[in-house]
Amino acid sequence: MDNTVFVALISSGGSVLVAVTALLLNYRGFASLESRLNMMQNDMKDLNKAMTALEVDLPLLKDRARL
Repeated sequence: MDNTVFVALISSGGSVLVAVTALLLNYRGFASLESRLNMMQNDMKDLNKAMTALEVDLPLLKDRARL
């Protein structure tokens, strides 16, 4: 094989390696983002439960205070 063939193979191999590395880093970034979004979703569910409990308790407290 000629030197130009080796140079072409190495150049294309480098491009493929860069592309694969970028895909892996993007996947890891999205995985960490997904984990943060799951944490936020769980926090929002807890907040919704707390707000519902307050909505139930407030009329009872108003009734007892006769407001």
